[in-house]
Amino acid sequence: MRDWVTFPDGTRGRRSWDADPQRSGAWQRRLAQAWGGDERPVCDCRHQGQAMGLSVHRCLRQRDGRQVEVYHLARLRNQGALHHVACSFHEADPRCDGRGGYVEGVVRERDDGRIGVTLCRGLRCLDVAAAPADPAQAARQGGGQGAARQARMTELGLLHLLWEEAGLNGWTPRLGRARRHWPVVREALDRAALRIVPARNQILSDRLAMIGYADDDGPALLRETARNCGDTWRILLLGIVDDIALVNWKDGPPFCALHFDGAGAYNLRVSAASVWHERVARRYPMAMAALALPRAERAIRVVGLVTATVRVGLDRGAALVRCRADDIALMEVEPDTLTPVSSSHELAIARALVEQRRSFIRPLRFDAGREAVLPDFVLTDTSDPRGTPMEVFGRADEAYAARRAEKARYYDEVYGQARWWHWDAVASPGRWPDFPPVSPQRSGDGDA
Repeated sequence: MRDWVTFPDGTRGRRSWDADPQRSGAWQRRLAQAWGGDERPVCDCRHQGQAMGLSVHRCLRQRDGRQVEVYHLARLRNQGALHHVACSFHEADPRCDGRGGYVEGVVRERDDGRIGVTLCRGLRCLDVAAAPADPAQAARQGGGQGAARQARMTELGLLHLLWEEAGLNGWTPRLGRARRHWPVVREALDRAALRIVPARNQILSDRLAMIGYADDDGPALLRETARNCGDTWRILLLGIVDDIALVNWKDGPPFCALHFDGAGAYNLRVSAASVWHERVARRYPMAMAALALPRAERAIRVVGLVTATVRVGLDRGAALVRCRADDIALMEVEPDTLTPVSSSHELAIARALVEQRRSFIRPLRFDAGREAVLPDFVLTDTSDPRGTPMEVFGRADEAYAARRAEKARYYDEVYGQARWWHWDAVASPGRWPDFPPVSPQRSGDGDA
């Protein structure tokens, strides 16, 4: 992935250095020098012959019990689709992305470079979830071609937005084993949450706590976020889910218990009404099937985003964080790269792309209906500046035939025949066509 940035004084650096412990301090100082200046940093992309400018933002974050200034870069408003598909500042055109499944204004770029969103359930504890949009009304509000658009973003849509803004739906060989370390993932998600504004004077990162193994700062950050939420605000919990179980408690009614990987170090308890066990099993069958297996036998990992009310108490003298879930969203990911997948066939392709040292992104659906045509993957290291779409056809029934033909027509019209890749996983199980070649100028790593 391309992430080089040139500063007004001519010096250059990489956006990924912000997650490098040895370079993050120097990177933050460089951003601080550029903040508020008359000239903007630029990336290596060009539009109509001009360099693509970037915006430097400053915010205050709690670190080790004190407030510190943190700086980050953002693309300029409405310019995301103008960046090269391999650029870390690229944003897919909403017409080719799951964000296009919302009514206009549900996801909006603000003048300050942040992203405003309208959530189905507000973060104040008094807010209740909005009723689902009437399909006919949503279509009249701009769905286009009769497609129903959502008037609010659900927890699953918010999880997809966080994953996409954090760049976790993309992969490049240069990342290596970085995503096996939860603190790296947490920092990327926190930077994404700093840009998301769910309501006036709110920043999503103030309500978001992330749970993961071997994260020395994680437990303290959870307790701090929980105390700041108090009785007024809901907390958002995000992490790798280890188990979702129905618990028959002898001293009361049954309830649903959710356990995150590493939650023991956080002294965290997450519960929900018993009905949630059936709900998540119905909504996310692939995820629940994986969680039913022993850890060593799971082919995927499951990411969870939980919206909950929170209480902080004491358990044998230690702080205990108790959360009661209002909603649970799950997402299946490839274990090492955390790339989202939705079938065993997609999982096989994701692994093959990593083994062949390819660079790619996984478009996310958000809350868009199944009628939206989104590729399963997009190669970002080919000669096509838009990227090369990849489609896995995993069914052969008559009902799916029309859908497959619709997708083929779309890719032929938009990209041209023979300029997109596909695999008929039913006709050729376990044997897929060769992937499109890497562009000679890209050398596989995407940094040229």
